[in-house]
Amino acid sequence: MKYIIDTRLVFDSDERTLFLQESPDESLEIGAITARLFVEMLENVAGVERDYLLDAVWSNYGLKPSNNNLNNHISLLRKYIASIAQVDDLITTLPKKGFVVNKKYAVNVLKTEVPDRPEVAVKVAKKTTAMEYPAILWFLSMTIVILLVLLGLVVTSDHHAIFGVC
Repeated sequence: MKYIIDTRLVFDSDERTLFLQESPDESLEIGAITARLFVEMLENVAGVERDYLLDAVWSNYGLKPSNNNLNNHISLLRKYIASIAQVDDLITTLPKKGFVVNKKYAVNVLKTEVPDRPEVAVKVAKKTTAMEYPAILWFLSMTIVILLVLLGLVVTSDHHAIFGVC
């Protein structure tokens, strides 16, 4: 998805890039954690609590969350935004609570659509199991039992009497 902030700054969450709308070739790529953090903030423009961000950005991805990590990534995000758009007040800290996107900046979402892939018919072969063929299973079981009985008779019988050896 693409987020257009204040009609100039564009954040492409799929590519994890920030750029100005008038110069898309001059983009800044940001890290995965910082990108997830920015998406959460842009999706919740009314404000997000610290605990929610720690869970959504770190814990849900198997990472260890900490307030220090959160503060560092917020700081990085502010630096990235300032370097691209010369905007210093896009992200406002709510002391002891969380963060909010400054309401003076409009945030619009452009959903990028993935082109439809042609449907390919795939015929899946049905797996056969022993339960679907009880007659075959019974026949194989009886054959194995008979072979084992015959093998037992041969092993335990008197070899001299069978083969005629004195």
